Amino acid sequence: MAGEMAMTRTMKTCGAAVVLACLTPALTVQQGFPALNPQLAVNPPVTSVDMRSHTPYYQHWNFGIEQQSTASLVLSVAYAGSKGTHLQVVTDQNQVPYPGPGDVQSRRPYPTFGTFTAIQNRGNSNYHSLQMKADKRLSRGLLFLSAFTWSKAINDLPEICCASPWPQNSYDLNAERGLSSFHTKHRQVNSVLYQIPFGKGRRFLHDAKGPVQWIAGGWQINSIDTFQTGSPFTATMQTNTLNVGSGTQWPNRLASGKLSNPTINQWFDPTAFAAPGAYIFGNEGRNILYGPPTRQVDMSFFKSVAFSADGARRLQFRAEMFNILNTPQFNNPNAQIGFAGVAQITSAGNPPLYQRTSREIQFALKLYF
Repeated sequence: MAGEMAMTRTMKTCGAAVVLACLTPALTVQQGFPALNPQLAVNPPVTSVDMRSHTPYYQHWNFGIEQQSTASLVLSVAYAGSKGTHLQVVTDQNQVPYPGPGDVQSRRPYPTFGTFTAIQNRGNSNYHSLQMKADKRLSRGLLFLSAFTWSKAINDLPEICCASPWPQNSYDLNAERGLSSFHTKHRQVNSVLYQIPFGKGRRFLHDAKGPVQWIAGGWQINSIDTFQTGSPFTATMQTNTLNVGSGTQWPNRLASGKLSNPTINQWFDPTAFAAPGAYIFGNEGRNILYGPPTRQVDMSFFKSVAFSADGARRLQFRAEMFNILNTPQFNNPNAQIGFAGVAQITSAGNPPLYQRTSREIQFALKLYF
């Protein structure tokens, strides 16, 4: 009992209400940041946020015309645009100002530190698009929506989302202005729902009963088809000879680089790009080449069996097929100039911007009651 009482008194002394008084902090806010210890970190990288940061904002505008063509069909044409200002980007404020020979660290603005991940709100973007749509409401068992977009998205710095968000030259951001990595020039999406006109309540075999009704009636076909141009990419040098501490070196562009009939073995012409030489920034623009397009057809088949006169209680069988034609959805090619496999595509199915998959089939049963 005495031991239990002593334990109780100890718990009261350093209980939850006064637990901070029983601990000795290793670091307090009043002490500030600890001094840099060269033995623990050599030329450490730094992440910083602009003290004069601005709030990013978007401006949107659009204009459209809509016309009802038939009782169930509506056609529309629209222009939509937007502009982004003070967008968040990353630069290296400790990049060596001028390419050249010699030790990188000694030529940095802050020689005792490494690369700066400087988060700044100095990016800009703009977007323009022509949008056309045909919308047919459900009538005679058919419903469809077809939408086409012709657009252009431009920004002046790489997106932070990407593997290499730093510009080639953090002191010349004007050279970074180009197509956005998510730019899609043409995009066509069709969605269709069609109720096969056989069975109860349909135009054909509406009086069918028994096996005929169970087999032929209650079928519905659905489809979502996506066709779009590929995403842009930039050719880069396999070996970086800038010697500035960060950024990816671009090659010099000698010709277009685009092929009229690209294949997975050679998607673009690598001879259109050349090494700029040691300590020289390349003159190629950002995201000037396009990757493979997307052509994907998704389909599903529904079969409903009703257990009530109004069809509210029913069992629905579903067969859903994604990329039913199993069309290869190739990724962008290797774009490192100087690499043996440059311009070759060696993978498929990566969905960084949109759904891209090999053929997938799934079945399901759904009970409505």
